[in-house]
Amino acid sequence: MLVELRSPLTNSRMDLVLVGSHPADGRPSVVVVENKQWSKVEPVPASELVKVPGLPANWESQVHPANQVWAYCNTLTNYLPALENAHVYGIVNMHNASSEDLHQILPAVQGLDSDVCQNVRIFGDDQRDDMARFFRAVLSATDAASNADYLLKSPARPTRALMSAVSDSVLRRNVFTLLDDQRLAYDHVLRAVHESQANDHKEIILVIGGPGTGKSVIAIELLGALSRLNTSAVHATGSKSFTQTLRDQLGTTNRRAKQVFTYFNNYAHVKPNDIDVLIADEAHRIRQNSNTRFTPRDRRSDIAQVEELIRAARVPVFLLDENQIVRKGEVGSIDLIRQAAQARGIKVTEVHLRDQFRCGGCQEYVDWVEDLLGLTINGPQVWKPQDSFELWLAETPEAMEHHLKGKLDQGLQARIAAGYCWPWSDARPDGSLVNDIVIGDWRRPWNSRADRTLNGIPPADLWATHEGGFHQIGCVYTAQGLEYDYAGVILGPDLVWRSGAWTANAKASHDSKVKGAQNFDQLVRNTYKVLATRGMRGAVLYSVDPETRAMLAGLGIPKI
Repeated sequence: MLVELRSPLTNSRMDLVLVGSHPADGRPSVVVVENKQWSKVEPVPASELVKVPGLPANWESQVHPANQVWAYCNTLTNYLPALENAHVYGIVNMHNASSEDLHQILPAVQGLDSDVCQNVRIFGDDQRDDMARFFRAVLSATDAASNADYLLKSPARPTRALMSAVSDSVLRRNVFTLLDDQRLAYDHVLRAVHESQANDHKEIILVIGGPGTGKSVIAIELLGALSRLNTSAVHATGSKSFTQTLRDQLGTTNRRAKQVFTYFNNYAHVKPNDIDVLIADEAHRIRQNSNTRFTPRDRRSDIAQVEELIRAARVPVFLLDENQIVRKGEVGSIDLIRQAAQARGIKVTEVHLRDQFRCGGCQEYVDWVEDLLGLTINGPQVWKPQDSFELWLAETPEAMEHHLKGKLDQGLQARIAAGYCWPWSDARPDGSLVNDIVIGDWRRPWNSRADRTLNGIPPADLWATHEGGFHQIGCVYTAQGLEYDYAGVILGPDLVWRSGAWTANAKASHDSKVKGAQNFDQLVRNTYKVLATRGMRGAVLYSVDPETRAMLAGLGIPKI
């Protein structure tokens, strides 16, 4: 019996996992148990959600517990080699409700997926004997301890990187298993779509979560699901690198599918409710308006960009993290969206993502980064080694590069990014790059600014995902929204540790987009948080400033 077992590669936990052997064939057998204290539960019409009377209004709608437990089962079988040949089942133990109370939410009655109907059972308080018979049918004590030990020691396979799965997810099938709050957000969007089609309903879904909580995974899975339902849906961001990378992952033959990946400023002149669903990913990058210096006078809009996005779709979906605003002019926030909705009398449903899916599912690391950078009141904390995430401190940029090159040689992805503290030269006439970043004897170029591959060097927008990107240094604008296995982060002289506190130095910045901002201190801290949380498996930190390196060394980070 494994209590509060952590799901592979996330920080989500399962209530109970029972491990034994199957009585029929002796293969390992696993039952994932989700305990619910609800005494009453009802289906939410035209959705896979359930309603729990008595909970606060913003908590009444919940993920169907059968979907929840089946997602745990899928995650175990997808990421633990020990369970490749095992029987895996899920049960929901509703110990405060009767079978009569539960009839309406039985998977077959509510029309859930056939796999859920076949492999998940729900038991009420008056079904103790039925539950016992089920356990006897699928579990025996033979080899139980050794099977459980094997499961606990099984290495977790790496998660499938978002970008490598875009084509499959958008065009073909579900790729990612959505857990807990991720699934709640997904189900709320599908519910709102059904209501908008049935009775001209308009509703905003606001999904709030830090880096690595799966916001973009939700967006991509929604695009695929809505496409298969013949529902018009588009994806929009304020990031050229993110959008171009998404388009690139669809290949050269899916031009029509590429058109679903757009920019926030594409919706200034769209008719109201012209689109069923608009998914505004990285919504913290929303700007005051959609005008640029290239916008013709007769095409300029006097409407706020957030209002344009809301107006364009019956169901606008905003996914954001307020602590990822990294340049002046970005205004996307929870309050901005709430106020724009309230002014038009539009309902807002909020979903807060709590579980960590990047950084090895290591919420401890994300919390540590926020503490380190003064984004919480705690201040820098001693690093406690984690099983699911590697953190290293480099004493030189050469050591960082050598360490990450080793990861690259193992077939893993690795990139180095830095604060924008060095000039950024144009490429030479032959396409070669200038080594602008100089730290002692170590010299490297920024990523290419070109829009195509030259001399094996990928264009700026594909630096994070294309082969050849390792040999250039990225900045926050080429890294934000993307991910790789291992992240190297160079802290420049724009943020240094002095007299027990961080000091931000705008004069050390070469970023014209932020150096004149009144909130430069906040923006530069957000920048390094973004860069430090791109890694799925590990990170290497290096500061050009000796005093800052000494502070980091005092936090117990292993050195390389």
